[in-house]
Amino acid sequence: MQRYDAIERGIQTRDVAALKEAIGNICYTCRDLSDGELERIIEDVRSEGIKLLDDGIVGKPTISSQKSTFTDDDFSRAVFELKRNFCRERIEDVKIIGESLYKSNPIKQERKELDTEIKKASSRVEDNRQKKSQSHQTKKNNLMPIVLVAVVIILILLVLRFV
Repeated sequence: MQRYDAIERGIQTRDVAALKEAIGNICYTCRDLSDGELERIIEDVRSEGIKLLDDGIVGKPTISSQKSTFTDDDFSRAVFELKRNFCRERIEDVKIIGESLYKSNPIKQERKELDTEIKKASSRVEDNRQKKSQSHQTKKNNLMPIVLVAVVIILILLVLRFV
């Protein structure tokens, strides 16, 4: 399990509102919630004797109970509602929408891996450009004293010739 400072601080201070906010934000780290991290953290908080879960839905109904196709905005709204009303129904709502939108399939996974490789390659190219630029600057800086010495020697020789 990943370690989250905000969760640990919330447990230490027993700040339920801060815990709900931090746990809600964790929904964005693995949007299809397939890693089980959300449930593990909820269980860890519960095992510390902190009542995190609300008894049921308060306010608006879940998004997944009203629609069958979803957008990124629906996911964000579901997480927002979860943070305000931290109950099992809201957790399930986020899971349903997250799985629908972000569940890995081979094509999406391949595209994600390709995007990652492209970013890494771009980063390496940029690093090489910066190194070359720095190397070019260093060569210019090393050449400057040599040029100055040569100019001074030429001036001295010209002065001595006419004296």
